[in-house]
Amino acid sequence: MSIYDTIINEDYSWPEPLSELPLKLDSSMIDKLDPEYVEFFNEVLCYRPDVLETHKFPVAKTKAGGNVIPGQAPPMEVEKLFDIEIPRKHTKEQGDTTIPARVFVPKGEMPKDGWPCTVWFHGGGWVLGGISTENSYCSHLATLAKCIVITVDYRLAPEYPYPACVYDAFESVLYVMEEGSKLQIDNTKVCVAGSSAGGNLTAIICHKYAASPLSKDLPPIKFQMMVVPVTDNSATGETQKSWKENEKTPQLPATKMLWFRKIYLPKAGETLTEPESSPLFYPDESFKNVPPSFIAAGECDVLRSEAEAYDAKLRKNGVQSTIHIYKGMPHTAMVMNERLTQGANLVRDTTSAVRDAFYN
Repeated sequence: MSIYDTIINEDYSWPEPLSELPLKLDSSMIDKLDPEYVEFFNEVLCYRPDVLETHKFPVAKTKAGGNVIPGQAPPMEVEKLFDIEIPRKHTKEQGDTTIPARVFVPKGEMPKDGWPCTVWFHGGGWVLGGISTENSYCSHLATLAKCIVITVDYRLAPEYPYPACVYDAFESVLYVMEEGSKLQIDNTKVCVAGSSAGGNLTAIICHKYAASPLSKDLPPIKFQMMVVPVTDNSATGETQKSWKENEKTPQLPATKMLWFRKIYLPKAGETLTEPESSPLFYPDESFKNVPPSFIAAGECDVLRSEAEAYDAKLRKNGVQSTIHIYKGMPHTAMVMNERLTQGANLVRDTTSAVRDAFYN
C-alpha cells in the first residue's frame, strides 16, 4: 500500500512501530545534510523518538509533552512580555471563544507613530505547537526587527480541523489592524509571518485579507515572511520533486507530513487543493494583490519545492519576493539556531527581511 493511502489509527498515530534506538539517518539523506546537522543528530536527536518519530505516538501524548524541539537559542530579553485574549468579532459563527495570543514588546524607543508589528503563526502541522513553542524565535524577531510580535494560539486539529485555524488567524490580523493602537501599534506597518503550518496560514491570510470587504478601509498588509511553508497540501512525489528527493529526510519525512495532513484535512480530496488549505492554488489575480514576501526554505526539506513554486508564482504576478534555500538543512532549521550555523543564519536573514520592510 502506498504511504498516501495509509489509514491512521484511532488515537491518530501512524500505523508503524517505533524504530530501534539509536535512530539512524536514512542512507539517501546522509550526504545531502549539513555536517553540523549530522553531528547534532548523532549526538542528541538519535535518542529522541518523540522528536523524530512524533507521528508514531498518540497525538494526545505528544501534545501533553509539549513537543519542544532541542537546539533553540535562549530567548532574547524584551521590554515587555504579556498575554492577551483577542475577541472574536468577525468570525463568531466559527466559535464563541476568544483567541489567546502573546505580545513581545522590544526594548528601545518606540517610533513616533507606534511600533511596527509582526503577527506570528507557529508551526506544528496544524496539530502540535502552541503559544510557547516558538518563544525564542519571537523574542529574536521582536528584538532584531524592532517590532512588536504577537504570536497567536490558534485552534488545532484533531479537535478543530480545517478551517478553524484559518478563521482564528484572520480574526487575529483584523484585530491588529482595527485595534492595534491599544497596543501602540502602527497599523500601516504590519507583517504577517509564520513557520511551516504557520507559513501556510501566513500565505492564506494575505490573500484572504486583500480580498475581504473587511479590509476595505484598513491599511494593506505591508509584508509577509514565511519559513519552510506548506503551500500545496495535494503534493506527492509525482507533483513536487522535493517530496521524492527528500522522502526520507529527518524530522519531517513524507510520512510525517502526510500524518499532519490526514489529521488536519480529514475530508482529504475535498480540501487538498482549496486555496484556504493550499495557497499555491489561489488564482493569479489574487496573487497580484498580496504584499512583498521573504521565504526561507531548507534544501533537504520535503516542502522545499512547493516553497519555490510559491515564490515563482508571486514573482510571475509582479510581487516582489525573495527566497533563500538553506543548504543541507532539513525542515526544522529555524528552531536549531543555537547548534546550527545555518539555523542562526536563517534567524538573522528572516528578522533582517522584516526589519528592512519596516524601516527602509
